[in-house]
Amino acid sequence: MSLELHDLIARAHRTRRTRARIIIEECLERLPHYHGLPKSLLREIHDSTLHHLALLYRVTLQTGRPLNDEDLVYSRELARKRASQGVPLGEFLTFFQVGLARAWEHLIRSAGDDPDLREQLLDRVEAVISNQTQLMSALTEAHVEQRERLSRFREQDLDEFVELLLAEDAVPSVIEARAKALGIALEESRAIAIFGPSRSDLGAEGVGTHELRERLAARLLSADVWVGRAREGFVALVPEPADPKALAAVREGLFADGGCVGFGGAGRDPEGLRRSAREALRALQIGECMDGARRVHGYDDVAVLDLLRIDTADAEAFMQRVLGTLATTRASRTYLETLRQLSAHNYRIKLAAAELSIHPHTLSYRIQQLRRRFGIDLEDPQVRLHTQLALLIRDARGPSLPADA
Repeated sequence: MSLELHDLIARAHRTRRTRARIIIEECLERLPHYHGLPKSLLREIHDSTLHHLALLYRVTLQTGRPLNDEDLVYSRELARKRASQGVPLGEFLTFFQVGLARAWEHLIRSAGDDPDLREQLLDRVEAVISNQTQLMSALTEAHVEQRERLSRFREQDLDEFVELLLAEDAVPSVIEARAKALGIALEESRAIAIFGPSRSDLGAEGVGTHELRERLAARLLSADVWVGRAREGFVALVPEPADPKALAAVREGLFADGGCVGFGGAGRDPEGLRRSAREALRALQIGECMDGARRVHGYDDVAVLDLLRIDTADAEAFMQRVLGTLATTRASRTYLETLRQLSAHNYRIKLAAAELSIHPHTLSYRIQQLRRRFGIDLEDPQVRLHTQLALLIRDARGPSLPADA
């Protein structure tokens, strides 16, 4: 290295504070994340810029040697810190690209019209590019590793939070503290939706909380979506009111023909969210035992079935006791539909007969047959009520096993 080049690099090193100010001002203007940073962080950025300018002048340009692990210790630690602070990787790396560009421009200007000095600088280009590539790789690796580590911790925290919402003995103050740590504003009204995938879907590649959150946010046109995983499935906090069509589209996209979704009403505090979570779980459990193509169930739609405990053996026994052989797969469709229409029209003969497209006398005859053949006396108000409830259970769960001959 000639004395002239040595002096040029030494002068650039002595004036690196000026270069740092120019670089920082440009980046603060260009990069959105850096707008309005506190003074304490600006001081850190200033120190970091000075450090890497010194690395350029003292190592890359003066010695021409590759950077070693010791040279990159500070840079890697800085990348991990910026990842923890939420600085986007793209903007973080842009800072270093701007820094190199402005430092190199200053060196070229300082060389003036001296052809020998310019040529000596150009001889350093290969070393500069090599070390810059090495630096950017180290920064990227450290930033991504830290971001993934934080993401895993955050997923665990979200999983624990949604499990608290579903726990019977959870303390509201603990839920409130966990929500605050995660950045979930409990004063905003939300509904809980539980995606209960099938056993095969739970192990399917690509199905996870991150993808589910992205799909929900896109369908609901809102970034205010939180997703965790519990033993019951994926638990999502969504803006209320929950949109059944959006939930259905997301379920179908993730789980194809498997799985079911239950969602509760709105809640805006720990107790409200716990209530919504309990409702969502019951809607999911009831939906999973229902017979039909419908896969998304709101608690308001199945609340009556919940009162009937439709997902228990007691509901099955009640249905069989009331309907007898009409509860089985061999049941007469004619008599079942007759009961449905009578119930739907408050046992008004003319209205029910019109819906069935039969004469009222024919309907009266069927009513007599229901009493004789199946023991269902529709003149008794209590029998009417029991029959209506039993039909709800049968239509939701499907018929019982075939009756014995």
